Amino acid sequence: MRSDLVAQVLQELQSPGTVVLSGRSGSGRSHIIGAVAEALRESGQPVLACSAADPEASLLVTGADRARIVLVDDAEQAPAELLGVLVERVRGGGRILCAVASEQQTEETRRAPEWASLLAPVDPDAPAPRYVRLEPLTPPETLQIAVEVTTSPIDASVLAALHAMSWGRPAWLIELIHLAAQGAVIATPWPRLSLTHLSEYGVATLEHADALARSALTPDEIAGALALAQLEPRTLYGHEDLIGAAAVASLVAHGVLIPTPRDATLYGVPELLASGMRLRAAPDAVASTERRAARTLMLQESLGVPLSDRDAHFCTTVAGVDASRQHPDRARAELFERASLDALGFGAGAECRDLLVRGAGSGAALHPLDRSRAATVMHGALAGLRSLHAVSRDDVRTPTLRIAASALASQLSAESPIPQGARSSALAGAADREPLERDAEFVFARWNTTEPVGSDLDELRRIAATHPFPEVALLAGQLIDVENIKIGRRPSDPATCTERIARVTDIAVSSPPELRDLLATATVTEAMLALYIGDTDGSDVALFALTESLPATARHRVWLGHLGAVGQAISSGDMARALREWELFAARLPRFLPLRLTALISDTGKAILRTATGHADLDGNGAEIVDDFPTQVLAYFSGRIDRIGSRIRRYEHLHGTPIDASRALPIASLARAHVQAANDQNPVALLQCADALTTAGYWAPAAYALREAKRIYMRRRATGSVNRCEALLGELESAARRVDPWFSLDRLPASDHVQLTPRESATARLVAEGLSNKEIAVRLRCSVRTVESHIAHARAKLSAGDRGELAALMREVRVPGEERERAAVMRGRLDSRLVDQMR
Repeated sequence: MRSDLVAQVLQELQSPGTVVLSGRSGSGRSHIIGAVAEALRESGQPVLACSAADPEASLLVTGADRARIVLVDDAEQAPAELLGVLVERVRGGGRILCAVASEQQTEETRRAPEWASLLAPVDPDAPAPRYVRLEPLTPPETLQIAVEVTTSPIDASVLAALHAMSWGRPAWLIELIHLAAQGAVIATPWPRLSLTHLSEYGVATLEHADALARSALTPDEIAGALALAQLEPRTLYGHEDLIGAAAVASLVAHGVLIPTPRDATLYGVPELLASGMRLRAAPDAVASTERRAARTLMLQESLGVPLSDRDAHFCTTVAGVDASRQHPDRARAELFERASLDALGFGAGAECRDLLVRGAGSGAALHPLDRSRAATVMHGALAGLRSLHAVSRDDVRTPTLRIAASALASQLSAESPIPQGARSSALAGAADREPLERDAEFVFARWNTTEPVGSDLDELRRIAATHPFPEVALLAGQLIDVENIKIGRRPSDPATCTERIARVTDIAVSSPPELRDLLATATVTEAMLALYIGDTDGSDVALFALTESLPATARHRVWLGHLGAVGQAISSGDMARALREWELFAARLPRFLPLRLTALISDTGKAILRTATGHADLDGNGAEIVDDFPTQVLAYFSGRIDRIGSRIRRYEHLHGTPIDASRALPIASLARAHVQAANDQNPVALLQCADALTTAGYWAPAAYALREAKRIYMRRRATGSVNRCEALLGELESAARRVDPWFSLDRLPASDHVQLTPRESATARLVAEGLSNKEIAVRLRCSVRTVESHIAHARAKLSAGDRGELAALMREVRVPGEERERAAVMRGRLDSRLVDQMR
């Protein structure tokens, strides 16, 4: 971990003088010191590693010979005597590494002269100190540590929570990983630790925070820390407005209120520290401080500047904040309405109910359409329809509201058990709809059925090109694209995923809040399109940027993070991890998605489940063959290439509709080429496939192709080519682990692909019957040279050393009713389809 930083320190230590390694508490200074010491010893250089907190440190350094490199951890605790010894050592040409906690308070009056002599030598010829700073962990570094510390993958939302709560500090991250293993980490909607899981201590940072609360902080300061831990970081002045200047000064002095990892001007209280103080908090002091902070934050809302989702959540959940005034407050009412709609949009009915009850005293209320949505979330689709039937035309006077009502009515009708023919319009007087409303209703109706689009394509294209509401036009075009990707075709729109997502973002910026469900549908659809297309060129970044334009940004980012992890796991061939992430993705989606989209999500989830559990009947041995596009592709990623070989043509003729290669999804074209190369036992073509798959970021299939090429070269005893394949596999694993640290070649399933062509199989059977090449040529009506070629290919594929071994293998697999593995002479595996071909 952090090998580049270790290498930088080692390079600096090649020259005499002092190297200062600085970082905050828990930033990994001791780990780096240990790694540097180990590297120096391995290179044969003498080294002395000690802690400045050790009373014997001065004697150890004094007794070390001048050639020895001295590594001093906890240097901020060094007494004057030790600092003096280090200064003398530097003057004598020694090499020293001092690891310093950058935020620790030091007794500057006692140690200033010694520190000045060490860090600012008077001698002009003395080497100047060199500084190496430990930067906060990046998300990839957080993931890398998680891989090293845990034995099983951590889901995307928990991993994001660990990164946020660790504040970029490795020591805190490792503690949080252990807490997560105990179920103490709550990832949504914002990262926090569960109080019920913190009764058993043993976590150093929690114990440190508890000790501070017990001996150094007042009840008001503890309450202030707990309040600030629930809020977004802000400047020190902003914190003073919330909890008072005295409390802020004390929390900063004790290292509780600290700078954020990426912006030193913003401060916050880490959840790990706040959790350690909770048992020492006085409930009355906490409630009073939270009310004061909430009142101050509400001033921002009254100015017309919305609070962040997290700060808004805090203000709406603070107990008794409105006890002193029960009169209407429009700013406060709007805050509760916004928070309620965010909860409704993701099916959080209980949370929405509580928010509405709490905000009612300020005048919070829902529009009739939103009341129908609330009834749906709390009581089901039929209750929502009943509520929607009570909405009058006067309640939906504008085209925007009528389109929103039409979308909701279409979805609730599809979810209800009422037969299609018996359904009535949800809005009274709907017969006088304008053309734009009829077009919108047509689009919503097609989205809320799973029937093929068929003859409606031209109408959908017209609406996509002409509808005045960009949300409706967008959904019309997306409907066509969804139908294409389900059967392995590219979307009709030639734009890249990033360009498409940028268009959605542009629409979202100016979209009215009444159409939030349409935007949610469009966003989830674009994410699913990106997953099927296999886009790896920035679509994840673009989608996260899109969520900034959506209501309930934090909630959208949770499902989006899980979907990104699904794609990563599939590319790495880890179907079990993909299934875990998919289940979390599906559970955290927006509530109001149309039937066709939920069916696509459900079908994809079933395909992942079939592949992860091995229940997919890809061989046709069961009553029903599962050969839909998602299952076949997932089988390919999981290494079951031998199971999809005979059906690969379905990528070109899915559901009886021929498509040319230019319209096929990239993965379909790559899989087709890979399987063909494996069938032909062509190692050169397999290497070309591996290169294309690696470029696309499809790590597991690329590894399968390289492994198959290596096996072929091994049979041919081509040592140089075997070594080349080994090197390429190593490079592939390194590249894959930079993107997905969970990836490992050792975890990939074996994929021995052996399949004879019909002519090769027929020739091999005749060899087993004892016919000569000439007799076989007569029987098959071909030349003797062609027979020789078929026999050579069959021997290569079956690893048969000679004609007799080939005959023995063929006789073995022809035992009626049996599917055996090869005998001792058989060094590979025959799959069931090959056995069937030979019978």
